[in-house]
Amino acid sequence: MSDKHNLRRISTVLAIVASAFFAAVAVAGYQRTEDLKQLLLFLGLAVLAFVVVKFLFFGIGRLLDKIDPS
Repeated sequence: MSDKHNLRRISTVLAIVASAFFAAVAVAGYQRTEDLKQLLLFLGLAVLAFVVVKFLFFGIGRLLDKIDPS
């Protein structure tokens, strides 16, 4: 699958940034409260954020493919 619109790098960077934010919140919250549930919740949100951003950019790429006739 080719990346005609050069979205792969942008989506990866944004997905990593979103995941890193939730991972940092997870670690900071765990250090403060030592609540394992909170740590696991925010680490799960980090994974979910990565998947959501990648999925959104996949949809944007498909939309651009439909708009761009070339």
